[in-house]
Amino acid sequence: MSQSWRDSSDQGLVLNGTISSTDKKLAVAIEGNVEEAKALCKPPEDSQDDESDSDAEEEQNTKRRRPTLGVQLDDKRKEMLKRHPLSVTIDLKCKDGSVLLLTFYYLMNLNVMTVKAKVTAATEMTMPISAGDLLSPDSLLSCLYPGDHGKRTPNPANQFQFDKVGILTLSDYVTELGHPYVWVQKLGGLHFPKDQPQPVVADSSLSASHMERTMKLLKMRLESRLALHKQFASLEHGILPVSSECQHLFPAKIVSRLVKWTALTYEDYLELPYTKDVVEAGLAEDTHLYYMALIERGTAKLQAAVVLNPGYSSVPPVFSLCLNWKGEKTSSNDDNIRSMESEVSVYYKELCGPKPGYQLLTNQLQRLCVVLDVYLETETHDNSVEGPKEFPQEKMCLRLVRGPSRMKPFRFNYPQGFFSHR
Repeated sequence: MSQSWRDSSDQGLVLNGTISSTDKKLAVAIEGNVEEAKALCKPPEDSQDDESDSDAEEEQNTKRRRPTLGVQLDDKRKEMLKRHPLSVTIDLKCKDGSVLLLTFYYLMNLNVMTVKAKVTAATEMTMPISAGDLLSPDSLLSCLYPGDHGKRTPNPANQFQFDKVGILTLSDYVTELGHPYVWVQKLGGLHFPKDQPQPVVADSSLSASHMERTMKLLKMRLESRLALHKQFASLEHGILPVSSECQHLFPAKIVSRLVKWTALTYEDYLELPYTKDVVEAGLAEDTHLYYMALIERGTAKLQAAVVLNPGYSSVPPVFSLCLNWKGEKTSSNDDNIRSMESEVSVYYKELCGPKPGYQLLTNQLQRLCVVLDVYLETETHDNSVEGPKEFPQEKMCLRLVRGPSRMKPFRFNYPQGFFSHR
């Protein structure tokens, strides 16, 4: 580890260097006011006021107007949430030159650490409307480790402190203070037993044991979000950017098209009648991101509600479908719709593409276009209706339907180019 120290009039003490000889794209710095930090280490000076000074001070205090209870509580809250004068910053660089800037703070009275995140892209990016939450500080680092959403303090002793000054939860202050993720505590050498509150002493070995794994996850998170950000810019224009390495996953001719891609709120997703199974399975939480895709072919309109786990692409997006064509068809009243959902949500490994699989979402949407083609083209034609069939069969299928539920052949076989049943 190489380090260089210098004094700075505006930032105080700064540490520049790189952590680990194996990762030269990781830079660390300590910033803040050194004099304030030094003052914290000094013992309080003894005050030897004589009796006259004491009497004068008492008389002056009686003339002052006492602060209201609300002002007193507000001052106590500010004091309780006070940050250490020094902070630690980490610059994590990706291959394309993008940088994830992390700033770590220590809340002295709560004995917990927090982090704020900021992304600097290598090139100027267009800002898709649907990509608003991808790089936001509240969602970027959420659930870096499963379940670690950073909304509650990991220190069980804090709740007693909060009750004294009227703080309901630390989540009301994360915008200002940063998020107290559990992994942040471990990088700082802090571990809080859940069974009983007790004094915690920082342990450098705990920090060292988690550093490499956490830095790897942070880099993967930034790369996956930047990849999604780029894809969303295309999706909003109805373009599915399928790479050359993934072209073999799909037939040459696809008629169904993506016509709309928008963001959804968690509340709107819960209100959709055809997402109930996903919610009950525990696959939709308020820490996830939600989107709606609309795919059309002729008079048929396929809505796809998408749950994007923060751990994308290691954790695949989950799709819930509703087809509006000759009535409303969902997985609850049409077995083939359930089979279409499985094609993208269950057999997703076929669609990951080259590692690390950041193209998964785009490939899932492209497969939805393909299976919608198959669904419509394999429907029997109503001979009572005059004129040509609305969806002529253009896909080569070994067998149109199978079994009493008349399941359709959604599996694409490459390089033969035909569709078959699973």
